[in-house]
Amino acid sequence: MPISLDQLASALDPKHTALLFGAGATVPSGAPTGSQLAEFLWRDLAKSDPKSTDLIETSSILVRHYKRRAVIDAVVARLRPLRLAGGLLGIPQFPWQAIFSTNYDLLIENSYKIANIPLTAIRSNYDLTYREDRTGTTLYKIHGCITQDSSLGNKGSMIITEQDYDDYRQYRQSLFTTFDNTLMTGDVLIVGQSLRDQHLSDRIKLTLAAKDQGLPGQVYILIYDEDDLRAPLLEDRGAKICFGGIDEFVHALANIKAPATEIPSNPSSILPLVILSSSVDVATSRHTAANVTRMFNGGSASFADIQSNSTFQRTSKPRVVDDLIARRKCSVSLIGPAGVGKTTFARQLLMHMSDLNHHAFEHRSDFPFQSRPWEDVESNLRGKGERGFLLLDECTRFMRQTGALIDYLSSTENPALQVILTANAAQWAPRIKTSNIFSKGVVIELSRLDDGEIRSLINLLQFQPKIAALVDTDFKRRSRDWQFERLRERCSADMFVCLANIFSNNSLDMILLAEFGELPVPLQDIYRLVAALESSGTRVHRQLMMRMTGMRADQVGSALSGLSGIIDEYDIRPNEGIFGWSTRHLVIARKIADYKFSSVADLEQLFNLIIDNINPAVQVELQSVRDICDKEYGIGRLGDSTMRQRLYRRLIKIAPAERIPWHRLIRELLDEDPIGDVEYVIRNAIEAVGADAPLDRYQVRLLVARSRKTVGLSEGDRIALLRKAYETADRNISHHRFDRYSYSTLCDVAVDLVKKGQAIQLLDEALLKMRSGAQIILDPEMAASLRYFEDTRNRLDR
Repeated sequence: MPISLDQLASALDPKHTALLFGAGATVPSGAPTGSQLAEFLWRDLAKSDPKSTDLIETSSILVRHYKRRAVIDAVVARLRPLRLAGGLLGIPQFPWQAIFSTNYDLLIENSYKIANIPLTAIRSNYDLTYREDRTGTTLYKIHGCITQDSSLGNKGSMIITEQDYDDYRQYRQSLFTTFDNTLMTGDVLIVGQSLRDQHLSDRIKLTLAAKDQGLPGQVYILIYDEDDLRAPLLEDRGAKICFGGIDEFVHALANIKAPATEIPSNPSSILPLVILSSSVDVATSRHTAANVTRMFNGGSASFADIQSNSTFQRTSKPRVVDDLIARRKCSVSLIGPAGVGKTTFARQLLMHMSDLNHHAFEHRSDFPFQSRPWEDVESNLRGKGERGFLLLDECTRFMRQTGALIDYLSSTENPALQVILTANAAQWAPRIKTSNIFSKGVVIELSRLDDGEIRSLINLLQFQPKIAALVDTDFKRRSRDWQFERLRERCSADMFVCLANIFSNNSLDMILLAEFGELPVPLQDIYRLVAALESSGTRVHRQLMMRMTGMRADQVGSALSGLSGIIDEYDIRPNEGIFGWSTRHLVIARKIADYKFSSVADLEQLFNLIIDNINPAVQVELQSVRDICDKEYGIGRLGDSTMRQRLYRRLIKIAPAERIPWHRLIRELLDEDPIGDVEYVIRNAIEAVGADAPLDRYQVRLLVARSRKTVGLSEGDRIALLRKAYETADRNISHHRFDRYSYSTLCDVAVDLVKKGQAIQLLDEALLKMRSGAQIILDPEMAASLRYFEDTRNRLDR
């Protein structure tokens, strides 16, 4: 039985409700229905009476006769002049979980613009990368937008013909996956959608069946025409039907729910709303519950653990604190391998600053990082005469924006904000970094514990009762000198191995494997998968695990309970049903993955499973598309080049605007003999993501590869190709003067030319440019490369 508008408005909580708009929702603003748009196209383009009132059929016919551009121009001409009216103007006043639309027009975007409320429109998979830093409500235009079509020179297209429907997966797979997930995890209100669209109709029927079996949420359908014969059919499947229009609905909602034109932030916080949810305030977090057991089983210390004096001090802390307090450095970078204590040390520094009554924050790495809001925070702090400190843990995930903030702080006299960075050494070394990290900051490499740190750790074990209770009995009864020598010599002062020896005499591997073996088999499967995902760079969360394992929503609680202390769940975007899962530490995840995914076949199956289920429309999963390409623990660890190429191509299909999969694929192709179709792949990459320093370098490498590998060329032709490569590499330096690899590429080509009998002055010229570059880049890795090429030059000149 249909419900009233008041009942519908009372039942909905906008924060947990997604909207699906069809053509009927925009009719009050003058938009045509699908059949009316079809009739318009016949009369405007074909100059004839309508031969069909079906928009898809009409567009398909007319595209064959008048070309796609003419049809698209006609659609744009009809929809672009539309002006907002009625209920759509009120939609931005409520904090909807998400909005989906099958409409091509810009009415929803304009309603948010008028209300001055943030909205991000996602029109195809390409937008997922370019709009990763989106805030506020997200609008998913699952059939495209009048601003974007291949006939207009864009990469994505409107779904307007039968062929578009067949090809929709290529450009909107992630949008439909997000739509499916949203349908399954909360309430959905469908407005003005006739449900003749087979794709949507089938999805909604599946959702109703799943909700009937216990999934949360309800499907509501607002229908303008009370004579719609489809309404009772959907009602029979469990949907709640309400008759009425968008204007009447918004009026009822406004009378029952207070409009949320502004979501208030914490008035005591210095942070703007846009970064409030992605930041951890130390002043608050330090007073939560400590978990010493988890920390000494491998987890990073929380602020509460540090507050309870459950961590030992690093030797370099006093010097770093002095640099920060005296403002001698605008940044501190803590670099080292996984498990060496970078995050704990960084949090100790933040706690120290909080103790001095300064503002202290940590960016939550599950969210994209943006420099601009933090620049505003710095300006605000400076204006108040206050100081703040920000921790960017594993900053290589967002190195470009990190560099932008460091550059801003370096150009500001006595900046009120200082930054603490941590990075895995293997990820830090190859990244392009602003020179201000070195000239205006300090870089500290953490490796093994020094003698003072080992003694501090032993003190902690002796004088902290909660920690002492966890220590292995045999280790505890030994003399302090024995404990010190064991940790320094046998454990090589490696922190993870030290902890393993403190709490057990077994090796760390054996401890972890024994723990794994004690779990029930179903929980072992979850644990090994979470560990493998985390070790490969994938950001694990509840919905992804449900997709990958087929686990039902009602099974999640019992699984987490059985894995308590092994896998933790934490909030990422609760209103979207995104809850992160993590093991205690990346080192532990990698050890479990090494044993449980030890064969190439296991790894290939794992990566295919990830790609099958990953959804770049979820921000935390978009980052995983990049991280899974890692050479050491991601796809790069596979020994078969053909296999790696196949996986990179699959990633490109689901996230075509992501640069890293393109870069990895091209590098694989350049290493082949013969080099094959790499020229066309480079061209496609530039079309998809635009030119950048790596792609420009790859064009140089292609010329060099042709000089070396092309059969039948004369020696003169090979030298000519190398000269062209040299000219291209030289030009790249002017375009990418802060890219240290561009200088190395120029020197590589010069070496090849000298080996072909050309003048050594070419290498001298390249070295001169590299020396100039080293003076502005300041990266120690570039200095090492310069020494290598200088040594090479000396050998060639003998």
